[in-house]
Amino acid sequence: MSRKAKYTVLKFDGDDCYSWAIFRKEDIPKGHRGPVFYGMAKPVVAGMSRSEAGYHKDILESSDGRQP
Repeated sequence: MSRKAKYTVLKFDGDDCYSWAIFRKEDIPKGHRGPVFYGMAKPVVAGMSRSEAGYHKDILESSDGRQP
């Protein structure tokens, strides 16, 4: 039995309202706070607003990436 993937929403490589991205929690260094820059980690999904990113994160965690 595999464990479910955990995700986190962080600012990614930009400073506009659509620079939020979803990352696998295991890809982000422990204790990292602040924006993630290109090359630090690869986002699962990028280019969203904060509310969109939260919505998609919930979908990924609840169904493990499969949408109904």
